[in-house]
Order: sequence, then C-alpha cells, then structure tokens
Amino acid sequence: NPSDVIEHYGLPSKYFYLPNQFWRHKNHQVVVDALAILAKRGDDVVVAASGSKGDPREPDYFDRIMRQVAGRGLEKNFRYLGMVPLPHVYALLRAATALINPSRFEGWSTTVEEAKSFGVPLILSDIDVHREQADGEASYFGINDPSSLADLLAKASQNPEPALVRNLLPDLNARVAAFASDFVGTVQRATQC
Repeated sequence: NPSDVIEHYGLPSKYFYLPNQFWRHKNHQVVVDALAILAKRGDDVVVAASGSKGDPREPDYFDRIMRQVAGRGLEKNFRYLGMVPLPHVYALLRAATALINPSRFEGWSTTVEEAKSFGVPLILSDIDVHREQADGEASYFGINDPSSLADLLAKASQNPEPALVRNLLPDLNARVAAFASDFVGTVQRATQC
C-alpha cells in the first residue's frame, strides 16, 4: 500500500523519487544544486532518494553529498531513505510526482523502465539513451544544468492535481514482448557479424 510506505518514510503526499545508487556518474549533485535553487525561491520540493551509498571507487562520495545537503539546509528537501525493499520501490514509484534520473551516462535504465510500466512522469537528464528509452515521453534537463532541473521540479510540484497512486499500465505485456523481441533481434544481428 503506497500510503503506508509513504507514511513509513515520513514523506509528504507530493515528492519526487530518485532510486539510484550513490555513484558520481548518477549525478545526485545536480539534484542537490536544483533543490538549493528552489529553496532560495521559496519552493518547498522534496526528493526521496534510495539506493546503495557505497562506491568502492569513491567511498566518501555519499558523505560529501550529504554534507552539502546539511550545509545548505536541505535536509527536509533531500531525503535519503536508505536501501529499500523492492515492494517499497514500486510503492514509492506508483505515488511519486515524477521519477528523476539525473545520470551523466547510462546503459538502459531499469528505473526508467519501471516508471514507464506504471505511467510515472519522467524527469531525465538529456542524454541519448534517455531520449531513446523514454521515446519523447519525458521532460529533460542538461546534466550540468540545475536551473533547468529546478524549473521542471517546480512546474511538476505546482500541478494542482491531487497526488495519485498509479497501477501497472494495461499495455505492459505488449511492451515487454516488444522489448524482448527487439533485444533478441539486436543480439542476433550482433552475433552474425
């Protein structure tokens, strides 16, 4: 039940969800910078982040991001939920105002696919794979442009519609089948070279 999960994490009814591990290329920095811009404007926006905080290549990255959050007074705006169980991820996605994926680069983002399966609005970094994956059904911001991200977050959060809980879209099975078929075709073409 998304309401129970939202209450469990102490989130407001409107929040953005950022389920990426804390690795530098996942670009949490642009989100923190955007929240600082919004706070200066007087906009109260909440981003709920979940995922692993450990990166063996850069063990202090998470702590540096969280020190910035504290130093800028953004503790109530940038909420780290920790590692959450998969049912909570889906509940948080289903009720989120939008999914944010600010990555500098990606393969094919699982979080974007999961959000698409529930019809969750997408706010994505403007990289080629996000454009391909979202097929034009997203709002985009530059990977180094916290102002444009702040504008997108403000616009989405000011939507007067009440928060809603989404369910899986009815075309999910057809979309999964099409993806699988495309993937098999790609592998077959690659192995015939």
